[in-house]
Amino acid sequence: MEFFYRNDQSLKSLIHLGTFGHYPIFESTWVEEALRNHKKLTGNEKSKAKTLLKKLCDHRTMERKKTVLFALKDEDRKVVVKAFIKLVETKILDSSPEIH
Repeated sequence: MEFFYRNDQSLKSLIHLGTFGHYPIFESTWVEEALRNHKKLTGNEKSKAKTLLKKLCDHRTMERKKTVLFALKDEDRKVVVKAFIKLVETKILDSSPEIH
């Protein structure tokens, strides 16, 4: 699943950090909740996640990305975190095919 509209190194770097369990722009409770309620993204959630992640990519600094996340409604934030966790999971599986 590819959410990137352009080559955004900052989001790719965040995904790379996520593969090591470090989520600098997310609150730990958000990540824990997303991992506990691990369900497949629906079609509507995927399109919403694309839009929201694009909005996140428009900002360069971590502080601004964090501000965007905190400004989102709870439902939208949950979709972003869920999609981000899915991207991290995909990156881990792509880099370690023996885990499949």
